[in-house]
Amino acid sequence: MDKNSYGFCNNEVISTKITHLIANSLLSEQQLRKIIGRYSDMRENFNKYPADFAKDESEQWKFSKGLEPFAPEGRGCYSDTTAVPISISHPDFVDLTTRSEKRGAIGLDFPTWFYKSPGAPFIMIVAQDPLRSAKWYGECNDAVVSSPFGLQDAHHRENGNGGKRMWLLVQKLLERGYNVYLTDCRKFFVYNHAESDKYTTSGKMEIYRNVLMEEIEIINPELIVTLGHRADNTCRSLLGDDYRLSGYIPHLCGTATHKIYDYFKIIKDTNIHELAVLYTDLIESIIHNNHGKK
Repeated sequence: MDKNSYGFCNNEVISTKITHLIANSLLSEQQLRKIIGRYSDMRENFNKYPADFAKDESEQWKFSKGLEPFAPEGRGCYSDTTAVPISISHPDFVDLTTRSEKRGAIGLDFPTWFYKSPGAPFIMIVAQDPLRSAKWYGECNDAVVSSPFGLQDAHHRENGNGGKRMWLLVQKLLERGYNVYLTDCRKFFVYNHAESDKYTTSGKMEIYRNVLMEEIEIINPELIVTLGHRADNTCRSLLGDDYRLSGYIPHLCGTATHKIYDYFKIIKDTNIHELAVLYTDLIESIIHNNHGKK
């Protein structure tokens, strides 16, 4: 494993299947070139920073043409982000761009993976949805594309409410010999939680179920870790009684810290490095218990 990239979005077979899945099911075949370009940008810039956080010019994220951060009208591109807008033209989701009541803040996370070795089992980590802020993207009518927990750039892995914590967990899992795959169960986030819930109809949920099932078929995970009650409930409704579902595990973000303390029955000064070990130990114990269910 390349310690500089941690096998980030490596493996041509997985990459081809996931990029086509995003195009076929979420954005449309018209956007396939941009989807492939986005993954290329994420791989090539993995150890670099958004412009506002770059320590020197050589470490600054560089965007391919047509895949730059959102630029509000009359202003330059945001320089503190590595998220980019991509138009939605898929017939099942183009209605996102034609809503009459509200616009903008459409979130889409491209699944990412850390590929340690061909023989290593995958841990699939599933979050609820790709939350976006209308404060920053209210004027954007495209999908604002990032990745689960923003692990595509060095700044998000070193800072942030969830990025740093999740990166510590991913590293621990890699050290224990696993490949790691990260995704969302609800593929689009729409404006705010209330509108996103309203928009996520049974028809949209069926599409999300099909996409998630195809991801599972591609990755063949040893365990599907659902972070938070919303992700757990959604995955249960989409996947039924799949024995690989972990059940509820508290979200690893800072706002869920009190739930983490209660869940693990630990003292409140437990640091985030120790939390990563606790989560990793829990994941391995669930896998061990699941072996008897096969």
